Amino acid sequence: MANKVYCSGRWWYNYSLASWCYRQAGYYDPSIACDAAIQVSDDAVRQLITALDEAGWIVPRLDERLRTEDLKITHRLLDVIEKSIK
Repeated sequence: MANKVYCSGRWWYNYSLASWCYRQAGYYDPSIACDAAIQVSDDAVRQLITALDEAGWIVPRLDERLRTEDLKITHRLLDVIEKSIK
């Protein structure tokens, strides 16, 4: 029997099953392929995202970098409009 190695929990997309899979963290034998503890189909993921959004769990983030870029674009647009008026 091979020594078991620690693997952190992780999500991955399984194309053959068309679903998201999750393996819990733990010690696994590297010579044995492990199955996912959780499998979520594409359709269920879409429904989950909608439910999380409606429940307020998904909050759009506007970090400072994006805000700065938006302000640059807005000021440039205002400059173009002002020049076209003159």
